[in-house]
Amino acid sequence: MQVNEQILGKYKIEEVLGSGSFSTVYRAHEEMTGRVVAIKALHKDPYLQGRMKYLHNEIRSMSKIWGHPNIVSIHTVEPAYDRYIALIIMEYVEGKSLHELIQGGVLNVAEALNISLDICRGLKMAHSQRILHRDMKPENVLLTAEKQAKVADFSIARIFSDATEFAATMTGTRRYMAPEQHFGDYDFRADLYATGLIIYQAVTGRFPFSGEKEEMDKQKAAGEIEDLEDCPEPLHDFLKKALHRELDERYQTADEMYDALSWIHQSEYIKHATRLIKEGAGGSRRTSLADALERGRKTFHLSREEAERINQNLFYKRQREELSNKNEKLVAQLTQLYDEAERHARAYEYPRVIAEVHKANRLCLEEYAPQNGDAAGDVTLIERVDDIFHHLGSWENLSNAAAPTVGNVIELIQKLPTNEEALLKAWLEHEDAPGAAAPVLPPPIQPVVEAASSYRLLIEEASPEFLLDKIHGDIQYPHEHEALRIYQQAIICAQQERARQARAHYRKLGAFYQKQAHIFGKGNDDDMELVANCYTRARFAYTAANKQRTAKKHARNGGVYYSRLARRLELQRAWVEAGKSYVLSADNYSYAKQEAQVEECCAAATICYFNAAESAYLQGDLQTAYDFCMLILAIGEKLQTPTKAVIETEKLLAEIPVRD
Repeated sequence: MQVNEQILGKYKIEEVLGSGSFSTVYRAHEEMTGRVVAIKALHKDPYLQGRMKYLHNEIRSMSKIWGHPNIVSIHTVEPAYDRYIALIIMEYVEGKSLHELIQGGVLNVAEALNISLDICRGLKMAHSQRILHRDMKPENVLLTAEKQAKVADFSIARIFSDATEFAATMTGTRRYMAPEQHFGDYDFRADLYATGLIIYQAVTGRFPFSGEKEEMDKQKAAGEIEDLEDCPEPLHDFLKKALHRELDERYQTADEMYDALSWIHQSEYIKHATRLIKEGAGGSRRTSLADALERGRKTFHLSREEAERINQNLFYKRQREELSNKNEKLVAQLTQLYDEAERHARAYEYPRVIAEVHKANRLCLEEYAPQNGDAAGDVTLIERVDDIFHHLGSWENLSNAAAPTVGNVIELIQKLPTNEEALLKAWLEHEDAPGAAAPVLPPPIQPVVEAASSYRLLIEEASPEFLLDKIHGDIQYPHEHEALRIYQQAIICAQQERARQARAHYRKLGAFYQKQAHIFGKGNDDDMELVANCYTRARFAYTAANKQRTAKKHARNGGVYYSRLARRLELQRAWVEAGKSYVLSADNYSYAKQEAQVEECCAAATICYFNAAESAYLQGDLQTAYDFCMLILAIGEKLQTPTKAVIETEKLLAEIPVRD
């Protein structure tokens, strides 16, 4: 066949790609489809000399692994003429061979791992069909423009019969043969040994054995690998095992070799991504971290899903490390402040004690004040604390200034008349003075509670993201671990300013909680709170995902289940828990715009909390009674028609002395 010749009426020969003992390979243009193909023309003479089995093996083997992305595939087999016995029409790989790539310089670890994994994928497929390549070498690894590796030239491939796992003839390129291959007794592991040699050559630019053929054979048999320590550290142990002289000490299957390479590959990407995340943006202000990570993903030929999973885990690990470091620093600072406070306390320097405790309190507020977007609110809280400590310090100073010394007290006692001195002494010793009447005890002092300037409801008006962050801060049930993982993915995407992906993860979180609600809903009444909880969390997640209609649907379900739970708690006279459940139900109904149910739940909540307030008052716990009363009034503000419980609460409040 000649260049520009048209054969079989549909293939135009464009170039001779190579020629060997058994075949010649051409690049051709298929006229009908317009695609470029490779035509492997099998020479007639070798096969006529009793070697037709190679033709049968090639066609049979290649048809079994047809279409694998890491094996050069066959389109069809055409009859031949002249000096050829058959024409194999194959995929044309437009790119270099691995041999040509290595000639241009050694490969970095990422490139070598990408190509090695592709080779192993192809061998996994071939070996699963009991096909041994037997001539693995860099020339038989073709690379696409994207550097995807494809194993080529199965012309001497052998399909093992069920009777034996070993080949019985010496075939292949001597340089890349396994030690046992020289004796004609070898199996699938010969391909793996050759793959190890290819990887060594790719990362070092040289062959691991030197000298004449016989000398190299001796070095292989002895396991004398030259300069193995010069190989990149991540591949050192891998190559030591892959090229071991003992057959049973090597990788036993393509799957095992693939898994080892895959672990190294992932470890190297994790090192790369960790460095990028630590540096922030790969060392360039113009380059965002997301862009740097995307380039890393492409360099390591990872799928988006796999890279995203790894990146999210790294971001979460980084956040935990930063939080841990922050906590350690805070603990050290607090320890120092409290040590100072303790030192001042031993010296009775109480104003200084208060000053050190004030610093510690302020430090905690500055580090962990709720980050709900209301910066002014946080400042106000800090200012209030500052004011409290200021007054406390002033009161302490005043007390110290006004307090008489022991000497002053003794001096006053000595000035008393004799009879009054005896009475005072008796009173101090809790004894009745001679002839004295029984002391009249003062009436009991009624406790005075602190008045609250405001009282916030259980459900604050906060963003769904803030609420999700709060509820995922405390894991109580097994299913919450998976929910936390999904939530963290959403947070990481949001931090990377990938809003669309963040919303997708919030939708996934909502669907997860919806599924859990259905699962718990099939259980007994003991799971009622879990069902209500899951529906409410699904509402938060769908709200964060901007899926308002779905969020309202789950809010209604949450309202229903919290109401059922509240009624059950009422029967148990668990007034506080019942009140909380009614408030949570009202919050869900409010989001779902079901005002009648909101009114009903709020009214029921005031009754439950009034029962709790009255019980606390009768037990003398005035502060708790006061707190519940204020909560009732706050809920009552939302009612169109105040309940009797609200009216009775106002009466109960009048009986509780309050310090302004």
